[in-house]
Amino acid sequence: MTQSNELVVKFGRSVDNPTILGALEDLCKIYSLDADELYIRWEQYSYQKQKKLEDLDLEAISAFKHAIQQQVEKKANSMGQSSSASSSAVKKTKNLKPTMSSPSLFGLGIPKTPTVKKRRVDFTPTVLKDENSPVASSAGQNDAFFTPSMGLNSIKQSPSSVSAMRLNNPDPGKTVDTLNLANMEEARGIDLEKSNNIKLAPYFEASKFHFRTMRQNLLDAADVLDEQIEIFSNIIQEHYKIPASDIGDPSVQSRSEIIAVGRIVADSPTADGILNTESLALETSRLTGIGRRIQLNLGQIKELTLFPGQIVGLKGKNANGEYFVVEEILQIPQLNFPVSTGSELQAFSEAIGHSTTKVVVTKGPYTSSSSLDYSNLADFVKRINTEIRPNVVVMFGPFVDVTHPLISSGKIGDFPNLKSQPKTLDEIFTKVVTPILKEISPVIQVALIPSTLDAISNHAAYPQDLFDRKQLQLPKNFKCYTNPSTFQLNETLIACSNADAFKDTKEIVKGGNTSLKNRFDRIAEHILSQRRFYPAFPGGLKRRKVRSENGGETWEHASGVDIDVPYMGLTEFSGNINPDVILMPSELTHFARVVQNVLFINPGSFIRSSGVRGTYAQISITPPDLQDGTLTKVEDDADVYLHNIWKRSRVDIITA
Repeated sequence: MTQSNELVVKFGRSVDNPTILGALEDLCKIYSLDADELYIRWEQYSYQKQKKLEDLDLEAISAFKHAIQQQVEKKANSMGQSSSASSSAVKKTKNLKPTMSSPSLFGLGIPKTPTVKKRRVDFTPTVLKDENSPVASSAGQNDAFFTPSMGLNSIKQSPSSVSAMRLNNPDPGKTVDTLNLANMEEARGIDLEKSNNIKLAPYFEASKFHFRTMRQNLLDAADVLDEQIEIFSNIIQEHYKIPASDIGDPSVQSRSEIIAVGRIVADSPTADGILNTESLALETSRLTGIGRRIQLNLGQIKELTLFPGQIVGLKGKNANGEYFVVEEILQIPQLNFPVSTGSELQAFSEAIGHSTTKVVVTKGPYTSSSSLDYSNLADFVKRINTEIRPNVVVMFGPFVDVTHPLISSGKIGDFPNLKSQPKTLDEIFTKVVTPILKEISPVIQVALIPSTLDAISNHAAYPQDLFDRKQLQLPKNFKCYTNPSTFQLNETLIACSNADAFKDTKEIVKGGNTSLKNRFDRIAEHILSQRRFYPAFPGGLKRRKVRSENGGETWEHASGVDIDVPYMGLTEFSGNINPDVILMPSELTHFARVVQNVLFINPGSFIRSSGVRGTYAQISITPPDLQDGTLTKVEDDADVYLHNIWKRSRVDIITA
């Protein structure tokens, strides 16, 4: 039984509406609840507020969501207080502790999206200790300043920190999810005594990312937004063989049917709740409609999935001058896939000895929210060298999170195993993180992708310039790439983006087949059709008020990314082709999915904010073979093949 059917069974036929079901499904995903748990919470809420199931509309769901959020925050605050009380009962060295008054993402106390034992996955996952239990919470705070010194072998641990690590980090190396398990085996790994013949080549122009942020010009931003609409207008016109006279202005009253191309926007610039089909408008280009907006009437459309920032082609008419009645939504054609000749594929296969390529993908943060302890990363590096032995490691930031409670409060303290204490945030990386990363075997290629939360990055907006490898004192087997970036791993084209499009994209879903699709699949399809890594606009940046120590109120970062609008062109797919693999970390549940022959992977966070081990992704790519049928020959060309990486890859999500 699907989740939609379970919700209808629990809540009754009054919620058998695509909009209402979509809103309830979003609540289940946001707070990791199943239909039973959500219905129990609704019964409690409806009894207090004297509501009935017949009253369950979008406004009631929004208020219900607010009530659930208050419960989560109340529980988080009470747990923070209980953990402080339990830790104070035993005499220990006094450690500075971050303020736990506000739940948050990115490691500020307790996560806003709660992590619980029960999660919906394709099969039964490994059950870890509940990271929100008082035991785990207090254990995470006892080792607030335990930090590894220079190198892996010089880590010294106190008894309390060792027990805390055991409580917070169960079962490292256990597989919790697998894609293509039945088709192929896990890669064995490389021999570190031999050379690594993997070819890693960037597929982007790094010089274009060397711009200065915080200097947005309104005219430049308007030009970019307008150009996006015009580009898609030309694409739709060419694909559907539409004459230029049929592309019209939807804001002008007319009884004639036209094709309108524009950007989906909310009807209110301050809209920040659950959107619906009645609250959407279409923004035109300056050439077609002088940039005007017109409200959309989507009553005739039986199936749709839209979000703010989406570029769409609509067929319909504006008969009364008040709204544009949509009769059909035109599908945007997909990009082509990368190809290689048979001789090139054979050369790549021979270079790696016809062996399976292993790629490891991790995503920060690499410390808990209560400490700057990188010992889990140090242990992981040891496993990379001894057990995993991948050809390539792709590491996403943040490495030194600027929103970390100890950093944002200025209460970092001393690193006891360092002779010379860091004086800047950059030195925290070079003196604490760099020695750990240097221990990775020089045979293994490592790619670093920054985050907008990285304290060591010069760019705090998306798209983002690359790290300076020499400044970070990293060896030559490390490659620093931009965010987003695309690189070629032998024949495989891999794209990376460290902006959470899966969480920040606010969908409006209507229709049976569309609503039954997995949310990850729908947003992945949007990313491919919009041809850019972060299709939502405006960005999903969230801030909230917090009380400062002097009693005042300040704003702090909660989630999302700032977008440097004049440079949004850098977030589009490189080379105007679809990648074979898209690595896109998200705060949502880890996953590996094939969407329209593209492999999408979210490795999950390396360490959760409470200190519990997170996950990483391991990709095993079998070598290309012209004879085994896994490659598809391009029509009308005798020696050109599609890579079909989605057929030749196995993805394992593993506990870090």
